[in-house]
Amino acid sequence: MIFDTIEHWRDYEWKSERFVKAFEFLETITAETPDGRYEIDGDAVYCMFSGYETRGLEGHQFEAHRVYADIQYMLSGEESILWAPTPELASVKPYEPDIEFYGLVPNPAEIVLSAGRFCVLFPQDAHAPCTTHVNVSKVRKAVVKVRLG
Repeated sequence: MIFDTIEHWRDYEWKSERFVKAFEFLETITAETPDGRYEIDGDAVYCMFSGYETRGLEGHQFEAHRVYADIQYMLSGEESILWAPTPELASVKPYEPDIEFYGLVPNPAEIVLSAGRFCVLFPQDAHAPCTTHVNVSKVRKAVVKVRLG
């Protein structure tokens, strides 16, 4: 997992040019960007942009992906993303393209995603996004799916 602010994305050596395309796209959007799916490089790189209110832990599960990495980028508001390594978790719903669900564990790591921050989540990074940090927050967030391999 990588957690940083958007102005530092060029400081990393990315696994593929797909990540570069994804971050270059993220530099073009604002909190006013309309909700929807945005094609960046066909099914290899695309963005889902949305606004919503964060919610409590009830009903939350960890999720992890095998085919795509997630770049989660907050444009406004604040949320917690709970994190745990997938090998330590018990699957609660079998894998189906491209997601598997796991039960929450006590005391997971917490990443606070606020405006201007991003995290990159790889297949070993189980995550529970959209979670209220301190107070319920209205957020505007982009999630870019980057095909691995």
